[in-house]
Amino acid sequence: MAEAKLCEKRSVTWSGMCINTHHCDQQCKDWEEAVHGACHFQWPGFACFCYVEC
Repeated sequence: MAEAKLCEKRSVTWSGMCINTHHCDQQCKDWEEAVHGACHFQWPGFACFCYVEC
């Protein structure tokens, strides 16, 4: 069984700078039905990105 490909998208429920990847991960899973989430740099700071099945 092949794994589904994941696509990255900026979180639509996160506000402010993303400092704690664990919190971003939980929010993506709980609020956006994502597989996981992580903080990544996006000018001018860090944003929460969610990874969902494409």
